[in-house]
Amino acid sequence: MSRRMIVRPSDTRNNRAEPFEVFTRPQRSLPARIAGLVLRLRAEITTAAVVLIVWLWLAGLVDDWPVTATFGELITGPPETPDTGPATVGGLVLSGLVVALVVGVLFVVPRSRRFVVRRGWAVMSRHRLRAVFVERRVMNYTGNLPVIVWARPTAVGERVWLVLRAGIELGDVERNLDYIASGCWGRAARAEARRSMTALVVVDVVRRDPLSTGPAVVSPIPHVVPAPVPVLEGA
Repeated sequence: MSRRMIVRPSDTRNNRAEPFEVFTRPQRSLPARIAGLVLRLRAEITTAAVVLIVWLWLAGLVDDWPVTATFGELITGPPETPDTGPATVGGLVLSGLVVALVVGVLFVVPRSRRFVVRRGWAVMSRHRLRAVFVERRVMNYTGNLPVIVWARPTAVGERVWLVLRAGIELGDVERNLDYIASGCWGRAARAEARRSMTALVVVDVVRRDPLSTGPAVVSPIPHVVPAPVPVLEGA
């Protein structure tokens, strides 16, 4: 069982020390640790699984093409039997090149590149936010961190939804906003609790200011407001 306690050393006549904190991480079972790791890496695991499935599906699709067997012979040499060998290797390599080409196109086209990069920043913000919580001890006395539910990109950065566990309040997050901003490599960070449920907190990581780019907007008000008319003394 985890615990957090303040240890005060005995005062002596010639030695006086300040109290220090002893923190012990909560003890969790191995299945719980694996489940937590899979939950945190769900985006990476899903992406890797989709790429692997598409790669193997394309390898089986192009395995019967004559160009696949020729391509396989260039890699492994002539097969011992006509039905085995280079076609399988050629299919894997050829399908891998197709997958790499598709990924390259995603990063070349501006719209798809923005889509992938922004969602990559959102995934990174989830991991960095958890690291900040661990380092700054944003947790309850049993050592449980806030639950990071979801993260998505916004026009200025990322928005992360948290569920606070018992023993954690909004002030614990607000006191560490500067650390969250620096830990997530952003310009600033804001936190706000939902009115319907204060345990649900939204953290906004600001990376860019849309108003700071582009030409400055000149106000037309000085040209519209007429100049004051002077008052004559004898009027």
